[in-house]
Amino acid sequence: MSDTRKTIPPKGSFESQIVELFEQKQPASVLYDDNGVTRANGLIAAIFEKEGEKWFRLMDATEIRIGSLIAVNGTFASDYSEC
Repeated sequence: MSDTRKTIPPKGSFESQIVELFEQKQPASVLYDDNGVTRANGLIAAIFEKEGEKWFRLMDATEIRIGSLIAVNGTFASDYSEC
């Protein structure tokens, strides 16, 4: 039995998944790097650009840089191996 998990391609981005969740008003459950792995959940209120990078804001006002994402709804970055 192999230990497999869903990943995005190397150098891939979670941007399309974030946009899709935002457009479909579906909840996001994310892990991101904020000086350590941080978990956040909720509906996406907005997607925006700040300091030349794409960010999104959850309904609870948490702002997350898309480039800092480690996982979105069970899909992991391919270079993340901590879990």
